[in-house]
This record gives sequence, C-alpha cells and structure tokens, in this order.
Amino acid sequence: MSERLSEAEISMVLDTFMYLDYKEAREGTSLRNILKDLETHPDYGGGGVHYGEYTVLRQAAEREEVGNLIITCQSVNMGYDSGTSACTFMTPDRECVYVVYRGTGDGEWPDNGIGMTSAATIQQKRALSYFEQVVETLEIKDSQRLIVTGHSKGGNKAQFVTMETKYIKLLDACYSVDGQGFSEQAIEGWKDRYGARGYRGRTAKLYGIHGENDYVSVLGNPIIPKGQIRYIATPVEKSNFAGYHDIKYMFASLVYDEKTGNYVTIFNGRKNNDTIKRGELGEYAALLSGAVMELPPPKRDGCAAVAMQLMEISGGRMWGINGERLKLSDLRDFTFQGIPVISRSLLKENEGKALLGAFKDGDIQLGKISADVILQVDDQCLLSQSEELRQTAQRLHTLVDDFREAAGRIPAYMKNGEVFYRRLNQSIKEVEEWQQKLNRAADLQENIAMSYQKWDGTEVF
Repeated sequence: MSERLSEAEISMVLDTFMYLDYKEAREGTSLRNILKDLETHPDYGGGGVHYGEYTVLRQAAEREEVGNLIITCQSVNMGYDSGTSACTFMTPDRECVYVVYRGTGDGEWPDNGIGMTSAATIQQKRALSYFEQVVETLEIKDSQRLIVTGHSKGGNKAQFVTMETKYIKLLDACYSVDGQGFSEQAIEGWKDRYGARGYRGRTAKLYGIHGENDYVSVLGNPIIPKGQIRYIATPVEKSNFAGYHDIKYMFASLVYDEKTGNYVTIFNGRKNNDTIKRGELGEYAALLSGAVMELPPPKRDGCAAVAMQLMEISGGRMWGINGERLKLSDLRDFTFQGIPVISRSLLKENEGKALLGAFKDGDIQLGKISADVILQVDDQCLLSQSEELRQTAQRLHTLVDDFREAAGRIPAYMKNGEVFYRRLNQSIKEVEEWQQKLNRAADLQENIAMSYQKWDGTEVF
C-alpha cells in the first residue's frame, strides 16, 4: 500500500459516497462495513446504477484512513429535507471530523440560480443549520480537526458554511470540489460584516478541487484564492457530456480494449493526476459565466432561472424543492439577454472558438435535455401588457396620420425627385409596420393569458 491519502483526497472520496444516495446506513458504522453491506446490492456492488461510485469507494476503503471512518449525524435522520443531503464522518479516535454535503439534491437546481443574484438561499441556510447542529451535537473541540467538504452544490454549501458559521475558529479547512461561486451581494455582505482582514481569514480556509473541463465551478463569482485551486484530469467518453462534472471521473481512466476496439472506463480508488490548467470546455464555461454575471441582476436572475430549471427537468422534476417555477419574464430574459451572450461568446471569443473546434473534432459531445418546462404565469399581468401594446399601437396610428397630413401639405414641385419626400414616405411605411407588429404582439399576449385562465396555472407549457 502506498502513502496515506491526504485529507483533500479523503474529502473527495467522501463526496463520492454521497452520490450512492444510500440513506439506510446505521449510525456509528464504519465506511468499510457500509460498503460490505452493499457488496451484493444490485445498484452498487452488483453492477447497477451506482457501480462506478461504489468501485471508487471500495478501493479507497481498503486504506485504513478511509475504511475506518465512522458515519454519524445523517441529515435524513435529523429532520432535514431531501435536498439537504449531508452526513458526517469521523476517525475512530474522533480526532478528525468531516462534514460532507451532496451535490444538487432533489429540486435544488432553481436554488442554484437564486444563488447567482441573492446574498443567501434557503438551501444554503439549511446547510449552515446542519453544520452548526453537528458541531453542537458532537461537541467539537479545538483539539479536533474539523473539515467541511462537498461536490458541486455541496461544494458551494461548504464554502457558504465557511463564510457564515459562528464556529469558524473550530473549522480548519473547506474542500470544495467543483463548487460554484456566489453573487456580488453575498461577497459584499461578507466584506462589510467581517472587514478585509476577516474576509481574507475565512477565504484562506477554502480550497478548490475542480475537474479540468468542469462547467459548474466557474458559475458565479469565485471566492477561493487562485493559489488554492487545483485542476484534476477527468477522462470522459465522447458521448458523456455530464461526465465532465461527475466526481467519479476524477477517479477514472480510459483503457483501450483490443477485442472491441473501444475505450473502456475503469474506476480507481485514487484520484487522477493534477493538470496544469482547465481544458477547452472549462475555459469556455468560465468565459460564459463571466459574461452572464455582468448582466444586470434582474436579467441575470431570469437567465439563471431558465438554465437551472432545464437542469431540474432533465432530472425528472418540474419545479424546485421550495416551489420555485419559471415565470414568463424569465424566458424573456433568457431569450433577449442569455441567448445573445451565449452566441457572442461562442462565435467571437477565442475560448468559444476553441470549444466549437473540440465539438467539431468529436472531443466533446452534448447529451439530451427534456423539452418540458413549467411556467408560473400572471395572466392579469399579460392582459395589462397586451393593453399597453394596443395603446402604443394606437399612438403610432395617430403618428402615421400626422405624417400623412404633413406630407399632403408639401408643395407639388417638391415631391418629384426630392430625397426628403421619399424618406418621409418610407418612414410612414415603417411606422405602419411597427403598428401592425404591436397589434399582433398584443393579440398573442391576450391569447396566452386566456389560455392560462382556462388552465389553472399548473399545466405543462
């Protein structure tokens, strides 16, 4: 057996455990025994849906510093919702304690979007509540080493806990694996509350571990010091776009099978080697995130809401865990703000061109996303907007009449061959076209409102 795993790599292994979604583990059981219980389970050791994660954990648990860790304080047993999926592991002597958060849980994708424009979200606050309850339940002391970690949204929660907890003196380190950043409101709030020195003191405890082509860790504004971020090789089969953000691929290798002529993914109990920098997808995702974060907060909120709702739908849920639903204004923001940003970043920026080249060469492929979307619609607002459009169209109609009257007063000798007269008539035609477009838009708004009045606000759009 080679050298002992670092606490950073142990954190990554425990983050992987959270994706087993196994909530029946007995409190006080070692990780090795938990995995033994799952050895013949069809979903785990039996080769099912979580076989990859199980393989990583089984191999890692052969090391005593991993296998001997004891599970405790599972959030499912402490009254927390299914989105707040967390548990705690500690060494048998209780000298080291790991508080671990799962990535985006049931219905949490919209909460991710809210975090792009808000100082704090409901799920972030629940993660903080869990952490502080663990500290008090286990009576954590200064002599113990306390680690907080998580992958994806779990990494974001771990960072949030580090920035918010009243037990900061007890917390030694935060390992955020592919965890996204925060809104400017959150960051400015922390700077105001703690001052520059206090803010730096908390962020100094943050460490980022990101996949080379991860596209989630770049979201929002980062607070992890650049010198404390490392990138990990994540070999992924071409058809598996989701794999670039899947933690188990940080433990994977692609092996060529001479019999089939294909590459086969093999999972290991040790993380992959570090890379020098991000890959093409990671660089482009960082560029796009920066462009989105420059949008005005209300527009950014709408764009984020659409993107996160699509992610939620791909997982089979129609709305967020706290009832979040898309509004028609969100789709409007995404259409008129988000899509142009995406197009511009892909076609004009070097990072976007490099990504398109990777797609063209078949190095990266996208998966499929469901087309079902749930909308929250205020039909009275739609009707009000429709009326405003009609009023504007009427004002344009009046303007056209004024133009025609003015044109009629122009002397005959000025009409033939005069540029001014031709331009005036052309302007009249253009204004008439806009009047017609506004009336058609008003009709559409009114029809949509009437349709939603017939439904009850819960139908699929």
